[in-house]
Amino acid sequence: MQRYELEDLEIIFDRAGRNDWGKFSFPVWYGIPVKVSWRGYEFDFNLRGALKRITGGRTVWPDPGEILKRTDGDDFIYYYGADGYSAAYDLIKNYYVPYNGWSDRDLFAENPLAGRHVGQALAAFDSLIGRADELVCSAPPGRMRDFLTQLAFHDRCRLRAEAERLHQIIGGRLPVLPPDTIDVDYEVIPLIVAEGCSYNCRFCRFKTAGGFQRRSWDNILGQIEGLSKYYGADIVNYNSLVLGQNNALAAGEEILVAAAEFAYEAFNFAASYHRGRPNLFLFGSVDALLEANDSLFDRLERLPYHTTVNVGLEALDQDTLKLLGKPLGPEKIHAAFRKLLAINRCYDHVTVSCNFVLGRDLPRRHMEAVKALLSGAPAVRGKGVVYLSPMIGAAGRRQILKEFSEIKMNSSLPVFLYLAQRL
Repeated sequence: MQRYELEDLEIIFDRAGRNDWGKFSFPVWYGIPVKVSWRGYEFDFNLRGALKRITGGRTVWPDPGEILKRTDGDDFIYYYGADGYSAAYDLIKNYYVPYNGWSDRDLFAENPLAGRHVGQALAAFDSLIGRADELVCSAPPGRMRDFLTQLAFHDRCRLRAEAERLHQIIGGRLPVLPPDTIDVDYEVIPLIVAEGCSYNCRFCRFKTAGGFQRRSWDNILGQIEGLSKYYGADIVNYNSLVLGQNNALAAGEEILVAAAEFAYEAFNFAASYHRGRPNLFLFGSVDALLEANDSLFDRLERLPYHTTVNVGLEALDQDTLKLLGKPLGPEKIHAAFRKLLAINRCYDHVTVSCNFVLGRDLPRRHMEAVKALLSGAPAVRGKGVVYLSPMIGAAGRRQILKEFSEIKMNSSLPVFLYLAQRL
């Protein structure tokens, strides 16, 4: 660890955080940031000089355990404990609730992003950028001056431009991340192998333009090359890849396996700061799961990743499926559920999770069918997480939490709410 003081700034390099993506009821950080203390605030920057997190002492921040995080897509997420640590974990599989204000605003009564202290913290960040620019010339040559130069360059306009560059490299954005990415704090490198979805369900809030289309291999290779340059020195802080967009599983065996292999080498995941197997996340539709051959899962098992496929089942009865505009019958939903259980039993490094929707305007038989299915499902070594996705505007907070509790208490599989994030 190297610590420098320059007038009113304190800068710490190489103060390593956790490398295990664990779940903790006390504040931690992951990876290797550059930490800056200034005017009561604690700022974390990535190894490219871009803002990553803000917290602070009691004089400027409501709770030192709460964190304002900036994503690579230039969104802000506020992490706070909701109704106690254990209650938050039971709800979302995390001790701190990641509130983004666009997908979850109807579920939580408060909006911490709109709080006065968040605005003040961002204003302090703006001032810090100006202060870094003032101090560059007086900083000793070497690491300190290089970092201050990077910091002064990365104002909010530049951060927004870098997020746009990321989306240009991958040719779009990920309108929603698989729910399992909460296990790595959403710290994933995005790679689009296919666009769109063949279903275009009426209820879906995360549609992309056009129908389903696979990306060419040349396009995928171009993304990998561009992403490797984009993340640069900070790539050591990543060990997780997400294949987009909403139905990557349908891209097919050859594309999926080759893309994962090339990305593993290009991003040097073997040398990641994070220990353990790297992670591979993707979405799959019901039909894509049912049509996938055993050879695909055999090959995924042999990759140096732990692969998690998330499948949107949504509902089990015909009336609810029709109301959702999902063009499938209950028999396929049940078949997909049986197959995901079988995959979870047969493989050590491949997991399939699934989603069902929640909403007051859905038929009562929907919730009863989900409860019955999950109460009789055999648990498989803690695998096969079920996520319940609240439909915005379809029900109030109280109703959603009541339905969630009923299903969770009756399920033999782990059940959590799906708080959607994007990149």
